[in-house]
Amino acid sequence: MKKLLILLFCPIFGFCQQVQWVAKVIKSSSDLGGKQYSSRRVIGRPDVFPQGGDSPNAWAPKDAQDGHDFIEVEFAKAQTVKQIAIFENLNAGCLVKVMAGTGDGKYKEVFRNKIDIENWKAKYAEYNRGYYFSRKRRKVVAAPEVNVNPGIEYAVLEEPLENIKALRVVFNFKKTSGDKQIDAIGISDTDQPILPEINTKKDLENSPYNAQLLYSSKQSFTINALTKDKIYVNIDNDEDHSNIYALNFEGDKLSEPNLLSPSININENYNYIVAIIGDKFITGGSNYKKGTSESGFKFFKLNGANFGYEKPLEIAAYSNFDTTAGLCANKDASTILMTIESDITQGGVDVYYSKVKEDGTYSYLQNLGKVVNSANDEVNPFLCDDEKTLIFASNGRSSYGSMDLYFTIRLDDTWKNWSEPINLGPKINDFNSQVSAVYDTKNEILYFTSFKDDNCQLLKIKLPKSYLTPN
Repeated sequence: MKKLLILLFCPIFGFCQQVQWVAKVIKSSSDLGGKQYSSRRVIGRPDVFPQGGDSPNAWAPKDAQDGHDFIEVEFAKAQTVKQIAIFENLNAGCLVKVMAGTGDGKYKEVFRNKIDIENWKAKYAEYNRGYYFSRKRRKVVAAPEVNVNPGIEYAVLEEPLENIKALRVVFNFKKTSGDKQIDAIGISDTDQPILPEINTKKDLENSPYNAQLLYSSKQSFTINALTKDKIYVNIDNDEDHSNIYALNFEGDKLSEPNLLSPSININENYNYIVAIIGDKFITGGSNYKKGTSESGFKFFKLNGANFGYEKPLEIAAYSNFDTTAGLCANKDASTILMTIESDITQGGVDVYYSKVKEDGTYSYLQNLGKVVNSANDEVNPFLCDDEKTLIFASNGRSSYGSMDLYFTIRLDDTWKNWSEPINLGPKINDFNSQVSAVYDTKNEILYFTSFKDDNCQLLKIKLPKSYLTPN
């Protein structure tokens, strides 16, 4: 869940800055509707900055070249305002004026046209959305060239205004060419620039540990599961089909990938392991009939070097807009977590949970909600051994690049309440795409994949369990 009110304490300078983000959208000149790109996406702190670029987590006007557009917003509490900051994902520089009010529906112009546009494309040259994760093909591919001139327009008032609770912000989207998106609007009581912040932890930012490269390939792959002596990955071939491989631990290194038996690589297009429960393996990628309880996942039992098919994983009223999905499970598979896109999604691909029934099938999928799920995609879930810590990849929140790795903590036994996702920090995430991970709880090692230098890479890094706690 986005935080709407933030206090930034600055003891060095002897003062603090009160920052609020939009809590409510009153109305706007245009709205695409739905859960993606709607005017309500400006609620809360920035989802896309510092990297900028196209995102369904932002408000996109229906016609970016249609002249004057406006949005009226309200904040949780009235406060003194010295500065307004408008975060523009694409082609910044379109702000015309800002009008302010106390929340009674009346507005007075407080700022016009004297805007300092922060050049975030230059300042954050190392942050980009050059690659993104294609959930259908489970690989990293080149992204459309839409990350054009993101910026923050600062409206600093000559004198502070008291008791401000609402704003009417007016744009002329013809001022710059190309698409337009507004990520967030913030206010503060000082002229100290409001800067975007990635939600991470000091331990993760200042970690003394560095990632070590274990394996690299021109072929796209994701990491799905591990045991005490193996890591399992699915690797795409030249025909864009994927099969399951195992890499054996050899001291601090890994063996070359070994293709698993055809008895488990049985699907025509995609094969991948998502969970291991004792000698049982859950795999995904098989074709299934939509509108049934079929999910495309199957149970196998390991028997020597071969696998015996046991049964399909069935879910009540299963619905997935795509042909594949992500999945992980707790130790006895009594609860599963899935990443799919359905008609109850928060936007793109979301995380859901389901519990096993007496007959061995699974109950209706339930969405984890807005705390975990964004208007963009959450993919490749991995549930740690404590059955509380969930690691996943997302391109729906402020990050170091395109797709970053995050963790969230289950707060109770309902599986419905989770902590706000925390970015795993700059030692793990960077301007490339980090798309999948597994965690060795005993040895406190995170294994993860990244797309760098035109290669898919498997890396490991020491990640103490003490780092994986909520803020």
